Amino acid sequence: MTAQLTGAIHIIDSDPAVRAGLARSLAAFGIACRLHATGDDALRALGPATVCIVAEAELPDMDAVELIAEAALRGCTAPVLVVTAEGDVEAAVRAMKAGAADCVAKPLPAATLAERVRGCLAAETPEAQRRQRARDADRRLALLSRREAEVLRLIVEGKQSKTIAWELGISIKTIEVHRARIMEKTGCGSIVALGRLWEAAACLRERSAQPVRRPVPAEDLCLAVS
Repeated sequence: MTAQLTGAIHIIDSDPAVRAGLARSLAAFGIACRLHATGDDALRALGPATVCIVAEAELPDMDAVELIAEAALRGCTAPVLVVTAEGDVEAAVRAMKAGAADCVAKPLPAATLAERVRGCLAAETPEAQRRQRARDADRRLALLSRREAEVLRLIVEGKQSKTIAWELGISIKTIEVHRARIMEKTGCGSIVALGRLWEAAACLRERSAQPVRRPVPAEDLCLAVS
């Protein structure tokens, strides 16, 4: 681990001596750290510059499982390294099931901590990959105009161009123009790919104030091609 790492690692521990010790251990490897006594304090500080979270398994206001869930809801994809009490296998198992990238037990040498952080930074968890795909899909869908988004919603519901044209009160030719622009803006080469893009962004759309109807599976969208 070198000083080339950009961003900060957030260390969350109720014991100030432990926080300081972990920070010193990582600072020796050129890693910038931000220290927090509670999960809530850390959650308020998380942002794009967060590259890793090192959290005590049991915090004063929440446990590591709750921390991981809340960080995910706030869009933080940084890997979480959970530090448990020595011999607390149950806490480690719960954390790993909740999506922690790794778990270590106190006490641990500085070199071991740095190596485990290195491993967290190198490994992308399935959950992090899913959230990244969701954000990418949402970004691509945001390029659509309001009308194009409306047409896309009807396409992924499995409706043919003539049905969409009738519902929106416009010509089939106009629908085809919208369809072509949707493909171009999203970079999708097929209706099936559009459906998968829509599905990938579903978790973000569900948090929106506007309710959406669940689209048909992507594999069935080929039936919507007129």
